[in-house]
Amino acid sequence: MEERVEYWSKRWQAEDAPWHKADVNRFLMSYFDRVCKIKEGKLRIFVPLCGKTQDLRWIYDRGHEVVGLDGVEKPILEFFKEQGLAYTKGNEGGFPFFASDDGRLKIYNCDLFALNPEICGKFDGIWDRGSLVAILALEREKYAKLMKSLLNETFGYLIDTMQYDQSQYPGPPLSVPVEEVKHLFGDTCEIETLLTVNTNADPTSPISAKIRWNVDECYEIILLLKAKVL
Repeated sequence: MEERVEYWSKRWQAEDAPWHKADVNRFLMSYFDRVCKIKEGKLRIFVPLCGKTQDLRWIYDRGHEVVGLDGVEKPILEFFKEQGLAYTKGNEGGFPFFASDDGRLKIYNCDLFALNPEICGKFDGIWDRGSLVAILALEREKYAKLMKSLLNETFGYLIDTMQYDQSQYPGPPLSVPVEEVKHLFGDTCEIETLLTVNTNADPTSPISAKIRWNVDECYEIILLLKAKVL
């Protein structure tokens, strides 16, 4: 855990965080309504390895309860400062967190794999952008088990994944093909591909894998996971 968090902490401290985007993720804006269809009213949404993403505020501003998590404190503090949100610091079962005054936006500051539903509760949805693709391959089974344990019986789980030849670029973000997502989550989830973008050909894509990583082919894929009907 310490080595994993230390790696990301050094990146944040050095302002070397190219995964952080100044704008709300365009795919979240396009497809979040698919998550909202699972039930009426306010949802509880989890954003793992959130950093200081604007996506947290975007979901919050739509009236939902949003819970993020990051192992590094620096981006969490920067998030609240940049968003102009007053916050309080608290602790639940040894898990430090920062929360908006109304309690609808909370970010845990701990190792992801230490979290459990007894601490944070369960969620109606997950927005997974930059989380699954940051997890080492040997920990993906553990990751999927955790994510599934955090979901309510009915849920909408959006994943923004990348697919490319891992031998051409070591990551992160790592390549997590659709077939692997099906292997990890297919036991309990129906998996729908909402969009596939060739990042080397799409002029609107903020990522050009060819330029940034010298990868011949790279696809950004948006998936929607829902509860499997048994």
